[in-house]
Amino acid sequence: MSIKSLVSQIQTYNPDAEVELLERCYRFAQEAHEGQQRKSGEPYFTHCAKTAEILAELRLDTHTICAGLMHDVLEDTRITRQEMQVRFGANIANLVEGVTKIGQYKPNVTSQAPGITSTIDRRVHRKRQAETYRKLLLATAEDMRVILIKLADRLHNMETLGFLSSEKCQSVAKETLEIYAPIAHRLGLWRIMGRLEDLAFKHLYPVEYRKIAELLNQKLAEREAYCEKMVRQIRQELETRDVFADIHGRTKHIYSIYQKMQQKGTPFSEIRDLIGLRILVKTEADCYIALGALHHKWNYHPDRLRDWIGQPKKNGYQSLHTTILDDGKPVEIQIRTYQMHKVAEDGIAAHWSYKEGIPTTKQGRSIFASYKQILEDIQETQDSPHHFVESMKLELFQDEVYVFSPKGDLFTLPAGATAIDFAYKIHTDIGHTCVGAEVNGAVAPIRRVLQSGDQVNIRTQSNGKPSRSWLSYVKTATARSKINQWFREKDRADALELGKKFLAAELRVSYLNSRDYLNSPKLLDIAKQLKLKNLEELYVRIGNGNESATHVVNLLKPEVPKPETAHPEKIDQRKRAESPSAIQLENDIDLGMMRIMKCCNPIPGDPVVGYITRGRGVSVHRADCIRILDEPERLLAVKWSERPLSENGNHPPAVYPIKILVECNDQPGMLGEITTAIAQSKVNIRCGIFQPSAAHYDAEASDNLTIDVTGAEQLDEVMQTIRGLKGVQRVTRRS
Repeated sequence: MSIKSLVSQIQTYNPDAEVELLERCYRFAQEAHEGQQRKSGEPYFTHCAKTAEILAELRLDTHTICAGLMHDVLEDTRITRQEMQVRFGANIANLVEGVTKIGQYKPNVTSQAPGITSTIDRRVHRKRQAETYRKLLLATAEDMRVILIKLADRLHNMETLGFLSSEKCQSVAKETLEIYAPIAHRLGLWRIMGRLEDLAFKHLYPVEYRKIAELLNQKLAEREAYCEKMVRQIRQELETRDVFADIHGRTKHIYSIYQKMQQKGTPFSEIRDLIGLRILVKTEADCYIALGALHHKWNYHPDRLRDWIGQPKKNGYQSLHTTILDDGKPVEIQIRTYQMHKVAEDGIAAHWSYKEGIPTTKQGRSIFASYKQILEDIQETQDSPHHFVESMKLELFQDEVYVFSPKGDLFTLPAGATAIDFAYKIHTDIGHTCVGAEVNGAVAPIRRVLQSGDQVNIRTQSNGKPSRSWLSYVKTATARSKINQWFREKDRADALELGKKFLAAELRVSYLNSRDYLNSPKLLDIAKQLKLKNLEELYVRIGNGNESATHVVNLLKPEVPKPETAHPEKIDQRKRAESPSAIQLENDIDLGMMRIMKCCNPIPGDPVVGYITRGRGVSVHRADCIRILDEPERLLAVKWSERPLSENGNHPPAVYPIKILVECNDQPGMLGEITTAIAQSKVNIRCGIFQPSAAHYDAEASDNLTIDVTGAEQLDEVMQTIRGLKGVQRVTRRS
């Protein structure tokens, strides 16, 4: 696009555009990219000019379009930000720098990066991916115009994506579908969103794309003729009510058709609403008159009636949706005013001042504030990378539901949100103390998924508190963030106490009096050496496993040790007598807060290891448990302690329930032989299920048993006994 054409396009909506500034930016970018080519062989500047053209189509301000012309200058040339600021001002330089920052974040959106095989590597990869998303979202929230430029840049890149390698095409297309299309959706940029989705779909699923495109073309003439017939009938019906409207057909996006086929399992031949009609009228009152006229002449689906005028979406979208039945054939219809249509197509850009470069309407500022709040909530999510990415997709892309409080106040939540999400939407304290809910007057669980129109009353108790299980079903980033924050504060308090215990135990091992050292000035000096603010921070780091208690004590040790008032071994014996424990740390130090983990279910005799959790004590795992992270500084040597006898010396040994899988031939008497062998080993069978084998194709039946054993040695004996039976193929221990 020439500068003359660009200026002419801008002046159609902004006669006072800074033409001289546009011309200077155009020439500057053209000269900066001189000699550079795209993969297509075109001069690189053609991409910059096309990006500016897309921004002009959105009727954006002059500075945003200037930044669009120069959006790749800082990244791809030797021009510095300072030089750009001197030439064109801080505003334009800030916008270009913001787009450049987004370009530095390259999210790897593949399900698994190449070469990643180990569990640890996959965790590291997911963590880095989530951090990249966080930085990208932060960059977009600083100035809304930055993301508008980036969306225009991405749209033109997608239109010319075919010149890249197949692997690169796949990566860029998936990133577009998972990141940029949802952002366009949240900002209400429907035209851009639809184009991004279809282009991404074309490269990710070329076979499916071509198939749907061909099917659409096969009966195009038939659909167009039907559409013209419906337009005539609707126009006649509206004119009888003095409503004059523009009516035109619209074909669904190819990607939206594919989504419907996938989500509902509907073949293309059975999708009957491929074409929709859009009615544009002058006033809001005309919208409702038109709706009444349609429903008077045709039957309609009540469950498909949507009033987005009375309850606009967060991104500003307003329209009436209905589906009428014409001789049994469903026809989707949207009814809106011309201004609503502008907002529906261009989202926040429809509220943008082409003079000041900011949202000018209350609705535009609301869209911006809503988007920014979503980004802030997502960024505060302190959860697993998987949950972070899922929260981001849900908040940015999902449809919305509208629910009411008992007083009739309206609240907007993403589709799939639960009653507990609603509780946190009202207030943090309501969420923390939530113990139940009533939905439409009936008692409901707090994990109840809410539907539009639900009236929700949250029941609370003053002593109520969050549960970690809530994190498995809350949907909003806000609720997840606040639950995690509550547990971080609680875990910090637990870590503080645990850190003190670790340090006191290590002091006893070194024959140092813990009472003299835990609050000594020297310990505070050590905390400062480690760049910590105070002793509390030091204890928390020790309790979380971020700092070694042994290392701190080595720094603390005096030249001449000061003995405790009693020998550590005697103290430990006295503690064990008071509070016997199945697990002990090395040196027989029992700190409490020990948990034997169910993921691997260790029993006496198994090699075990302790893992310092963040403020929740020491979790004990079997040494080969796959859930132990590769963090040596958090690992502790632990051992099984001898279970003390009762006063008369004949205390029965503890027993541990262990699951085993016995795979065997499906023959008469097999189950009886197995249970008899276990009984002869003096082992109790707690429960069992005998069924056809699903684990191995060569085993005819399987017996899932839970047996009570005193330890690994007895378990091995029982399993060897079962293996010796004729017809038994395999005996394995289940975690």
